[in-house]
Amino acid sequence: MPAKTVKTVAPTPALVPAEVAPSPDLVPADGSIKMKSKAANMTNKNTGLVFNCYSLRRRMRAARVGRFIRPTSVVYMGAVLEYLMAEVLELAGNCARDSKRKTVKPRHIMMAVQMDDELKPLFNDVILPGGGVVPGVHTCLLGKRDQETFKGWSRQNLSKAQMGV
Repeated sequence: MPAKTVKTVAPTPALVPAEVAPSPDLVPADGSIKMKSKAANMTNKNTGLVFNCYSLRRRMRAARVGRFIRPTSVVYMGAVLEYLMAEVLELAGNCARDSKRKTVKPRHIMMAVQMDDELKPLFNDVILPGGGVVPGVHTCLLGKRDQETFKGWSRQNLSKAQMGV
């Protein structure tokens, strides 16, 4: 019987995944093939955000948000936080400009948040150090005034009696 010959067929590129069979021009000269990393790339260049997504993920892990934090959720949360920050800073900058200042201070942030109807519920329980209070006179103080309203408020008579006049 004649001996059987075994043909070896080279795999076609269409049947082999791209990670296993890289194109010949991408193979290094020494012949070693490096696999692409499966780690999420959350750099500022790739996400287009100003916020550092790696720091945000570290803070989410420290706050025990969940057992596993997906990179997409970190990028999404970073985008939301960046939008809110830009909105508040824009309003605070307008408030600082209206009061003829070049520096945004906590007072301007407080005024901007309290005057905006959409941001006010978000900052309802927030205390901004140095923010002060929103100017305004309470409605109960706008009532009718007469002589009896301020009776007892003036200590002028008391001080004259103590001096012996």
